[in-house]
Formats: sequence, structure tokens, C-alpha cells
Amino acid sequence: MNNKEAIIQKIIDDAKAVADANIAEANDTANQIFARAKRQIDRFTESNSGRTDALYQEALERSQVVANLDAKKLLQGKKKQIIDKAFDETLDAVKADQKTYLALIEKMILSCCEDGDEVIVAKEDDKIITKKLIADLAKKSKKSLTKSDEFGDFKGGVILSGKNYDKNLTLELELSLIKEKIESNIDGILFGSKD
Repeated sequence: MNNKEAIIQKIIDDAKAVADANIAEANDTANQIFARAKRQIDRFTESNSGRTDALYQEALERSQVVANLDAKKLLQGKKKQIIDKAFDETLDAVKADQKTYLALIEKMILSCCEDGDEVIVAKEDDKIITKKLIADLAKKSKKSLTKSDEFGDFKGGVILSGKNYDKNLTLELELSLIKEKIESNIDGILFGSKD
């Protein structure tokens, strides 16, 4: 080997030795850092293990509270659907007996009508609550009543549209007022509870 090759080899050997020393030092430093971090983690885990359990328990309890609230909301929603359906069926039952329904409508109109009222009916009641019926009720009440050519957006009953104000005598409103009055008892009657 000539001088030039020996110098190059020496440079390579020295560089390799420095690199190996640097790698060994880096590995040693990394091991020290990992050991220190592990000790810190172990100390943190040991000192916070009770807190971790408490946080876990707290999160579990919160989840149970939320689940119970969601279940109550769902149950209340289902109960409301059942109650609403019962009242819808009641409305249909009232209208099913045409004679009784007409008697109810007559009483409602006669008890609340004022001179000049226009009687608004539901479209499905157009053939039941006729202009002739309104004219007969006008004679009975000795007030000027007319049947509106427009229909109301409701299932049954009437609206008396007056000069100063309207009177809502729809079955939906009447049943909702009854529902409000007995709402506290409905749960007990239908579901055997007061919730």
C-alpha cells in the first residue's frame, strides 16, 4: 500500500472510529433519556392511579346519567305519541256519530256566535255543516250568520270569524284544552304511573 492509500485508509478508520464513538454516545444518551422518561411515567402512573380510577368512575357515572336521560326522553316521546293517537281517535269518534256531532256543532255555534259572524268549516265537513244549517242557526240565535266560502285547516268544529275577533271552536282546540286539564292523570290512567 502506498502512502496515499494509507492516508485515505487512516482518514476512513479515524472517521469510522469517531462515528462509532458518536453512535455509542448517542445510544447511551438515548438510553438515559428513555430510562428517565420511564421513571417519570412510573412515578406519574403511581401517583395518579387513584385519580385515574376516579376519572374513570366519574366518566362511567356521567354516561349512566346521560343514558338514563335519553331513555326517559325516548319513553316520554313514545308516551306522547300514544296519547296524541288516543286524542286523534277521540276526534274521529266524535265525528263518527254525525247526529251527535251536529248537535255539538250547533251548541258551540249558538253559545258563542255574535251578530255578523262568518262560520268557517273544515273541508271534510262541507256537506255536513251546510249553508241551510247555518241559516237555521241564525234564525234560532236571531243573529246574522253566514257560511264562509273558504275552508279552515282543521279536522272538525268551526271558527266563528267576527268583525273584531275570531272564536276558535275547532275540535282540535277543544280536545287540547281537555288534554291540558287531565294531562297529569293521563300517565296514570294509560301507563299506571305519574311520570
